[in-house]
Amino acid sequence: MTTAANPVRFSHLMAFGRSAAHGHHARTRTDEDQTYPLERGSALHSLVFGTHLVLAYPGPVRRGKEYETFCERNPGAEILTASDYELARGMAESVSRSPLAAPYLKGVCEDTLFFRWNGMDCRSTPDVRGAGFLTELKSTATADPRRFLWDARKRCYHAQLRFQEHGVRAAGKGAVRDHYIVSVESKPPFPVVVWHVEPEALVEADKLLTIWSETLKNSEASNAFPGYSDCVLPLVWPASDEELEYGEAA
Repeated sequence: MTTAANPVRFSHLMAFGRSAAHGHHARTRTDEDQTYPLERGSALHSLVFGTHLVLAYPGPVRRGKEYETFCERNPGAEILTASDYELARGMAESVSRSPLAAPYLKGVCEDTLFFRWNGMDCRSTPDVRGAGFLTELKSTATADPRRFLWDARKRCYHAQLRFQEHGVRAAGKGAVRDHYIVSVESKPPFPVVVWHVEPEALVEADKLLTIWSETLKNSEASNAFPGYSDCVLPLVWPASDEELEYGEAA
């Protein structure tokens, strides 16, 4: 199958949700920032789905000639520090032992789809494409339902699953009726919580995807990628603190 040179990914769309400048950076960047949490999350997927070999590096730091030799002896492996490997393994074992999560982890795992959606060439890789459902496996600082709910919304997991649904349908891989998230806490005792994405959340997801995709198309068509604002903004407090959005941007 012939694919576009730079198909649109969900991460690109979400970046355009911040600003066109962020979106353009996401679409054109060649480097990939791999923080320790991201590495652990990637290793979790590999351990649960069996997609890549995951190894712990026995040395104190991952650099130097000894580390380079270790990498050469294990081509294609995901190599973590010993401490991060233990955390990734603990999460994977907890997920694998969960009877609640088990039904939603059965299906085609990490199969990349290339498709057309909303006039764009796109690609997506659902964690699990099951019989009528999609599942995303997420490691998280806290799986506490009182907190993860808002974290999931901030990170737009509902929009990610909806975007994947568009890919499944466009690629002729069947219908999607349900969307699930299996969340696992990244520290002991690694509790697992399973979520069903409700219709109200999917309505919001549709709105986000529409806004982001139109911003992307308009920006690339005009070759204009402004940041947050092109004018001087007034610094004045809203009448209520509830109108302020605190915390790091998604």
